[in-house]
Amino acid sequence: MPWFEAHDTMSRHPKTLKLARILGVDRRYAVGLLHDLFSWGLYAATKEGELPDMTKEDIAQALDWPSTPKKIDTLITALTQSGYLDQTKDGTGRPVYAIHDWYDYAGKLFDQREKNREKNRRLREKSKLDA
Repeated sequence: MPWFEAHDTMSRHPKTLKLARILGVDRRYAVGLLHDLFSWGLYAATKEGELPDMTKEDIAQALDWPSTPKKIDTLITALTQSGYLDQTKDGTGRPVYAIHDWYDYAGKLFDQREKNREKNRRLREKSKLDA
C-alpha cells in the first residue's frame, strides 16, 4: 500500500494555518485537503513532485474543490502562497505545478518502486534464459 509521511506537526504548522486562513476554512479541513493532495500525488506526481500536464482545474477536481474559476484560483493561490504547491512555467509559458518538497515526503516510496521495477525486469530476463 502506498504511503507518504504525515508529520504530527502538520495540523498546526504555520503553512497549514496560512492555507486555512486564505481559503477561509477550518484548519482540520485544510489538513484533509493536504491529505487528499498528498495521497493523489502518490499516483499523479513525479518523483520530484511535478504534476505533469495537470491544470489548476485538474488539481481542484482531484481535491473535490468547487469548480468555479474564482474558487479554483483561490485554491491554487492558497496552496502556492502557503508553500504546499510550487508553480513555474514551461517553455511555452504554461503553468507547471509541483508539490513542494515532495521527494522529502514520498521519495522512499518512489525509490522502492524503482527498485521493484528493476528487480522484476531482472526476474523476467532470468526466466526467459531459463525457458
